Amino acid sequence: MKFINDTTWEDVFAGWRDREATNPGWIRCANEKGWPDWESWRRFTASQIGADKREWKIFEFAEPVEEIPKMLLGPYSGWQSRVSKKNSSSFEDLLDIPEQLEFFGKHEGVLSMLNGLPFTTEFIGLVREDSDKVVCIEGHHRATAIALAKRQGKQIDWSGAKITIALARIPAAGCLLFDEVAKRGMSKNPKA
Repeated sequence: MKFINDTTWEDVFAGWRDREATNPGWIRCANEKGWPDWESWRRFTASQIGADKREWKIFEFAEPVEEIPKMLLGPYSGWQSRVSKKNSSSFEDLLDIPEQLEFFGKHEGVLSMLNGLPFTTEFIGLVREDSDKVVCIEGHHRATAIALAKRQGKQIDWSGAKITIALARIPAAGCLLFDEVAKRGMSKNPKA
């Protein structure tokens, strides 16, 4: 990855809002989780990771098809339920599971993204200082599409797309946060 510039959480969040806030699927997901709208749901997600208290930087992926599949799945129950190694499995690991490879190989949204590659986009992630690995906070379906493209050996000319990621660091002592977030979940009123 190549460092581009420093940024603020509010600028990072504005990009997230631009990518998702008007998407009916994400609005429905927020409502299903008990939130009145996309903004309150994703602001809660951000508060769970202390996003507004962290220093954010923008990086550009030098080799997206190599770097992105190595990112770890974020601490979301829907994604973590698909793997046995919680909070330490990558998108490559996810697709090493035959059932997951079959599921995402037929997933309409992921296939649409895969067939649209390359395109300019930005992810959000956190660097775990205990392992120096990037945890995907936003961009799971795009990351899965890129990992699937790699898995299928699809040749993509990435020169026409700028793929960036907003990153902040989590000190090793703070990495229990991922287990806590996954356990709590993103529902407004979690089940006990």
